[in-house]
Amino acid sequence: MAGAIVGGGHVRKGRSISAHFHLGPDRFASEAPVPVLTSGRSLDLLTIHKAVAMRHVVKCVAATLMVAAGLAAAGPAVPGSAAGARGIATIDVAASGSPAFDGDAPDPNVVRDGSDYYAFTTGTVLGNHIQALVDTSGSPASGWHSYTGGPYGSTALPVYPSWEAKDTQTSPGVFRWDGKWIMYYDAATVGHLGDTGFNCLSVATVTTLTVGHPVFTDTSSQPLVCQTGLGGAIDPSPFVDPVSGNAYLIWKSNDGTFPDPAIIWSQQLSADGMSLVGSPQQLLAQDSAGFQWESTIENPDMVDVGGTYFLLFSAGIYSSPSYTEAFATCAGPAGPCSQSQATPILTSFGSASGPGGGSLFQDSTGNWMLAYAAWPPQCTDYSCGGARRLFVAPASINAASLPAPVTGIASTSSGDGYWLTDAQGGVTAHGAAQLFGSMAGQALNAPIEHIVPTPDGKGYWLVAADGGTFAFGDAQFRGSMGGQPLNAPVVSMSPTKDGNGYWLVAADGGIFAFGDAQFRGSMGGQPLNAPVVGISSDYATGGYWEVATDGGIFSFGAPFYGSTGNLTLNQPVNGMTGTADDGGYWFVASDGGIFSFGDAGFHGSMGSAYLNAPIMGMAASTGTGGYWLVGADGGIFAFGAPFYGAD
Repeated sequence: MAGAIVGGGHVRKGRSISAHFHLGPDRFASEAPVPVLTSGRSLDLLTIHKAVAMRHVVKCVAATLMVAAGLAAAGPAVPGSAAGARGIATIDVAASGSPAFDGDAPDPNVVRDGSDYYAFTTGTVLGNHIQALVDTSGSPASGWHSYTGGPYGSTALPVYPSWEAKDTQTSPGVFRWDGKWIMYYDAATVGHLGDTGFNCLSVATVTTLTVGHPVFTDTSSQPLVCQTGLGGAIDPSPFVDPVSGNAYLIWKSNDGTFPDPAIIWSQQLSADGMSLVGSPQQLLAQDSAGFQWESTIENPDMVDVGGTYFLLFSAGIYSSPSYTEAFATCAGPAGPCSQSQATPILTSFGSASGPGGGSLFQDSTGNWMLAYAAWPPQCTDYSCGGARRLFVAPASINAASLPAPVTGIASTSSGDGYWLTDAQGGVTAHGAAQLFGSMAGQALNAPIEHIVPTPDGKGYWLVAADGGTFAFGDAQFRGSMGGQPLNAPVVSMSPTKDGNGYWLVAADGGIFAFGDAQFRGSMGGQPLNAPVVGISSDYATGGYWEVATDGGIFSFGAPFYGSTGNLTLNQPVNGMTGTADDGGYWFVASDGGIFSFGDAGFHGSMGSAYLNAPIMGMAASTGTGGYWLVGADGGIFAFGAPFYGAD
């Protein structure tokens, strides 16, 4: 459902940013007219769900919470859920007795497009430069063959750019991004042999993959990354961060010619994936002293499972039985990463000697699989007739157990305290705020998105992503969307002035009105540039505002004070709140940047500071006119408002 029938309100357009508009440091270059709704393009559900995943950083929580959302009667106070001990992240690989492809397929990277699978590998006699194999059997464990149907010519890169040396192209990493398939790979520069310290990274593209012609084109005139001072750059692998929605490129420096340890790097990719943004960040360095099997580290591959970032890599000498697969866990796509396991996760066995060059992917049923290459027993070199055959094996990946992230903050009516809630419905009270109950320990169908106080501060509601609403204290249950079909997840809630009703808003801008809340209009069914993430009531008019991740404001029966809908933001907006007199509003980005409009005063932000966790929301202090920001880890940042403690 997109919301109630549109009517009774309007979207106001074409205002200028107010003169006192403020942002965090280094976030704004110039003022310009900003429409309420920027030129529309339709958001698909994938975009909406990615934005929601970014907002609450609990991609896995909904899958682990169960039972219908509905009315929760007010009752004895239940303490907020405690932060439990972090569990150990693990990857287990089931050994595969037979190769999926009994030919040479070094450094395999497997991707799926519909029911078809593609394996891109270092070049072989089947395909010079970069090899492409296809599998249309429906199962990646078997059925692989050259796309030409013959014993040669199965190349994914028939033509390479002029700056590359012939037949030095290796280690492809492929993903779909910005409406196209992108392949990163490494090659030596002209005049040099491969693995002599002059390897660089390059990028090739194709709009559509087809089983009969999975061929990429590289139009580059120069390398993407070289790092010749560190022994060259090799083994590129792309990764999309589900929290920020940004893409990153991960690779290794030192092709074996440099005396210092090998290092795995990460750097953000541009919006089109064709260039890099910022500077490279070190993820992991070779540690031969702590892990004796790490004579080098290479072939990185990052995945996010249940909120844990896994960095898979190969270790050792590739032409030896000691070559192996291992992993580290990371704080995020830019690291840092650390190794907790004392031994590798995959070593030589039975029919496979020196397994490595692995990449993780999900099959059509969502199960994790590991593609890797391994020599036959007793022959780990091409001189004895060996080949690095393609193996595809099931992988079991267990995320580290983490405390439920904080997803919302609400302040008391007098501003002398605040409540925090987490994704599992735990509530904690700080300052003079009283605890009226929580959903901690209760089974939910969907994670809790927000906590919303009653106007008198003697109760609050919790709202879940499925629209389930839970009432505590003097908060009255007036209805919910729990158990109803939704076009998009519910992301926020706001009450009426008397507390006898409330509005829910979904990521597509659909509005659901309950109690004495009047429907004044919505963005449900309208084209949006970015998903909606917040709502705030205007008590003076009985209307409300919606805010999108790009800072676009949609005003329904409430005055428009400004937006950032036409600006480029450092990080997406996560939520909003209005001033006590309804003469303005603030909204906050995930990096803590603050945007103030109307009579909302700017008191500071976290926009240029390092954060341990993204900002999830904000609440206003009616007593001082300041505000609080809350991070996913429960950290509180007070600006022009008293600090009452953190989780």
